[in-house]
Amino acid sequence: MTEIKQLKKAIKQLSEDEAKSMLLLALLNEHSRDNIQQFLLQQTEEPSVSTKQTVHIVFGDSPGGSLKAAFRNTSYNKTDEVIVIPGNFSIGPLKDIHTAAGIEARFQWLRERSIMNNDDLELLQRQTMEAIEHIKNSPPHLDIIIWTCQNAHEQIGLRLILAILEDNINDIYVLDTFQLFHEMYTYPQLAEEHYPRSSGEVRAEDLLYFYEHSQGRPLKTTLRQTLCQGGLNMLVDDFHSIRTWEFHELWHSSDETKDDDLIIACAKRLHHEQGKHDYQNTARIVGEVLGHMEQYREAEWIE
Repeated sequence: MTEIKQLKKAIKQLSEDEAKSMLLLALLNEHSRDNIQQFLLQQTEEPSVSTKQTVHIVFGDSPGGSLKAAFRNTSYNKTDEVIVIPGNFSIGPLKDIHTAAGIEARFQWLRERSIMNNDDLELLQRQTMEAIEHIKNSPPHLDIIIWTCQNAHEQIGLRLILAILEDNINDIYVLDTFQLFHEMYTYPQLAEEHYPRSSGEVRAEDLLYFYEHSQGRPLKTTLRQTLCQGGLNMLVDDFHSIRTWEFHELWHSSDETKDDDLIIACAKRLHHEQGKHDYQNTARIVGEVLGHMEQYREAEWIE
């Protein structure tokens, strides 16, 4: 009975020309009946093909949450997917981070230095693994958009993803939130202050505006290969763990005390302002450092 109902439903959806063609085919060839029946039954099944057309790769929970919020009440919610890679690539080893062993090594390094508890780090490790595996398995028909900004973390992320996708044929687009912000808005003072330092500082409505109004073209082969090679170099680098973005270039270092001078200077300034050199609130020092630091780091690293 269920099959009869499905056939009736499918027949009602046929146009007059389609119905006439099928009737003629059935009269001319008795063996075609089963094929026609199978075709009609397939028309009543739920489509299994994904409606996704574009995948967005974002580095960090803050810009990832903003982009998802921007798409929430739009048609992009059905056609666009957002993949978030957590953490900050400006610190920590990156060797073989496209593999389970490399991700484990990175998070072991973080466990030895971070104030975050193990449960939080295990969650971040699992999210990183899932995001990278998802990216590696991207269907070839999807357009891939990589969101970046003028900081070491997101510039490294851009290069690593291009290395991971080295053999993929997908069209890849890059949206730089710093460049787009200053192309579409005129705020010379903010440009001098290097705002936005990260995509996470950009409002959700601005991210949506950038996406809809940027004149995006796929990365040219030469540039894609150059950035990809930079990522491949980092995937085999077993020495450097601290990275900065200066003069539009990435700089690599193994000096984990690189940010100490700034931290000490901020602590001394706060001591001077309060007039006495007693213990200070850690959160206030961390906030002071983040406010004056040109590089984009996480608060956990400073603490």
